[in-house]
Amino acid sequence: MQVLYQNPDNGAVHDVTTLLASPKWKTERNGAAGSFTFSALPSAVEWQHGGIVRVMRGTAGIFYGYVFKIKKGSDGMTDITAYDQLRYLKNKNTYVFTNVTASRVIKEICGDFDLKTGNIPDTGYVIPSMVEDGQELFDIMLKALDYTLINTNRMFYLWDDFGKISVSEVSDGKLGFMLGDGSLATDYSYESSIDGDTYNQVKLLRDNEQTGKRDLYLFKDSGNIGRWGLLQYYENVDESMNAAQIEERGSMLLELYNRPEKTFSVDAISDLRARAGKMIFVRMKALGINQYCLIEEAEHDFSERTMKLKLKIV
Repeated sequence: MQVLYQNPDNGAVHDVTTLLASPKWKTERNGAAGSFTFSALPSAVEWQHGGIVRVMRGTAGIFYGYVFKIKKGSDGMTDITAYDQLRYLKNKNTYVFTNVTASRVIKEICGDFDLKTGNIPDTGYVIPSMVEDGQELFDIMLKALDYTLINTNRMFYLWDDFGKISVSEVSDGKLGFMLGDGSLATDYSYESSIDGDTYNQVKLLRDNEQTGKRDLYLFKDSGNIGRWGLLQYYENVDESMNAAQIEERGSMLLELYNRPEKTFSVDAISDLRARAGKMIFVRMKALGINQYCLIEEAEHDFSERTMKLKLKIV
C-alpha cells in the first residue's frame, strides 16, 4: 500500500506511507461517503482541509478523497479523516424532475455541483416525476435508484471509483472469491429483524382531479400482520399513474418488503476487492448460507490486514 498526500495550496505531493498508524478504509452502500482514516506521526507535512489523499496498491487506485477532519493530540500525533467525493452529496438543493431515469437524475445533479463522474449506465426505468424540495443530494439520488429497484427489480448503487462518482448494478459485481468455512472468515454474528425496511401492508394514495378526492390502494399480508403486527409502507403516488400501474407498484412493494431483513457481520482476513455494493459468495454451514450476499458495509484495517463486512442476504 502507498499513501500520497497533495497540499491543496501549492500542489506539492508527499509520500506519507511511512508516517501512518492505524490506517482504515470504510465504504457503505447507502447514504455515506467512503472514508480513509489514520493517525500521522509528527513530520514536516502540513495537513490542510481539502488536501487530496490517494491510496494505491501497486498501480490500482483504492481510495481518492479529501481531508475533512484534522485532530491534533498532545502526543504529537495528528488524526486525519478523508472522505471520497460522495461526501459532497450531503449538500441540499431543490429539484423537479419529469420523465427521467435515475442515471439522468444523477448526471444532472453531479453536473450542477461540478462533481467528477465515471461510468453511469442507463438504469432503464423512466420515473414519471420527482419533486424534491431542499433535500440532500444523496437522498434524491437514492430515491431515484429505489424507484428503479421497486419497478424493475434491478438494484444499482452509487460509489466513488477512485475520484469519479459512478453507478453499478449489484448483479454485475460478483467477487471471484469465497468467504466462510475455511476461507478468510475468523468470526461472525447473525441477525434477522423486522425493525427496519420490513412492511406487511402497503398503502398508496393518488390525487384524483376529477373527483376532488384521493384514491386509496391497499395491499397487505394478513398472515404476517397477525404474526408481527401492522407494519405499513405509505406513499403518495404520481397522479399520472393509472390504476394498473399503481396495482403493479403496490404488489412489487409488498413482495420486496414483506419479509425480515437478514444481515450478518463477518470478521475476516482482508481482501481489498471487498467493498460496499459488491456481491460475495458466502458458505457457512452453521447458518445454512451457501449463496452470494450483498456487502452493505466494508471496513479494512491495513495495520492488522483484517476486514469487517456487514452482509445482507438478498
